[in-house]
Amino acid sequence: MAYGSTEVPATAFAITTVNVPDQLDLREMDDRKQLEEESRRRFDLSGFRAWAPRLFLVGLLAAIVFLAIEAVDTWRTALSAPQVSARLTAALGVPVQIESTGFALRPAPRLLLSKVSIGGKVVLGEIAVNPATRHIAQVLQGRGLNWGEAVVGPNRLTLEQCYYLFKLLPKLDGALPSSLSTLRFDGLQIADQPWIAGPWQVDLLREGATRFAKVSAETRNGSGSLRFLLAQQPDTQAVSFQMEGRDWLLPVGAPFRMEDVIAAGQVTPTSLELSEFSVGGPFGAAKGKAAAASQDGVWSLSGEVEADGLDLAALVRLLAPPPPGADETSAQFAPVLQGNASFIGKFEGKGSSIVEAASAAVFAAPVQVRWPVLNGINLGYAATRPGSAAGSGGGSTRFSGLSAVVLAGGGIVSFRDIRGHAGALTASGQVDMTSADHSLAGLLHVDLGATRILAPIRVPVHGTLAKPQFGR
Repeated sequence: MAYGSTEVPATAFAITTVNVPDQLDLREMDDRKQLEEESRRRFDLSGFRAWAPRLFLVGLLAAIVFLAIEAVDTWRTALSAPQVSARLTAALGVPVQIESTGFALRPAPRLLLSKVSIGGKVVLGEIAVNPATRHIAQVLQGRGLNWGEAVVGPNRLTLEQCYYLFKLLPKLDGALPSSLSTLRFDGLQIADQPWIAGPWQVDLLREGATRFAKVSAETRNGSGSLRFLLAQQPDTQAVSFQMEGRDWLLPVGAPFRMEDVIAAGQVTPTSLELSEFSVGGPFGAAKGKAAAASQDGVWSLSGEVEADGLDLAALVRLLAPPPPGADETSAQFAPVLQGNASFIGKFEGKGSSIVEAASAAVFAAPVQVRWPVLNGINLGYAATRPGSAAGSGGGSTRFSGLSAVVLAGGGIVSFRDIRGHAGALTASGQVDMTSADHSLAGLLHVDLGATRILAPIRVPVHGTLAKPQFGR
């Protein structure tokens, strides 16, 4: 503006009646928008933080439900009865039929196979396949079906059926998953073999987690137990075995329990070979070997047994124990014969089964007895007083040597060609004992030789093993 002019100079502010925003208004409006945007962003972030855990949980549950549905679908397709039957048929090379499959949760999660028919020869009532927790997790992870063990429920099979299943053992590797380490038969009964009827617990174990190679079978009867370890013999029909028994009653022979029974050998449907066996107890131990074979339905058995230092007193007490509470040290309950016996004997028998052949076997052995003592009569006293033998009041006779030939069979144990020596005294004769009641019947000839001018006397033997009687 020129000097002296009356015009008002222009400014940044306008005074007008028109509502036109100036620079301050614009700045205020801009600040207000920024505050609203920051408030909106803070509200959105706090809402997301509040809902994020819920959304994650919902997503996790959805994933679990999806995996569970997938797992159930896998179970239905891969573990159906037709699928499992076809898989086992292809692996075992014999037709396998499964009536049904199902899944049970109690008392533990497991897959159940019902009425499994194998080769038309064996039917197993139920098989339970039990997965471990880690195996279930692997299924949910989509890593396939993995299992811990399979348990076959109680069954009653013949020995021939057991042998048939055992020969399929090598083919189980392709039939069962590698994670299944054990196949167990629980409560297995042997129908046609009363002496090993069971019930048995049979475990089929993988060797090196790759193949089924060995079978362990164990049964218990009171305090006694019997255990077998079975293995396949390559390129043969034979099955090798090792047997171990504790406090076990043998099917034939001694009527009392053996503390230890050990045997090893091999078996086929028509043969049995015991390369070695031993039995032991308070009387000592005896060992031997045996072989049996079947031809035209008849089993032939043969073998040998030997012992050294068998305690005859302990053996007699097992066969004829004294009454409960009796003083075994008293002369009244002293065993009829004491000493240590040694022998090597043979046995042979025939029958429709191995047990029948063993029961009908005849055993023969020459026996030598060290430090022998005959209780119940003093033969030296009886020889010097012939009339005293009748109704002898007891006593004992110590021999310097005693020998006999033992022949056992047909329910009779015969002690033949008895020869005992005690200085100039000699005793000879034969005594028979029935196996059922241990009754005695026989005759001893006692001679003092040339030291006395007396005729030999005859001493009848009768009574029982527990209460022998000498004389008439």
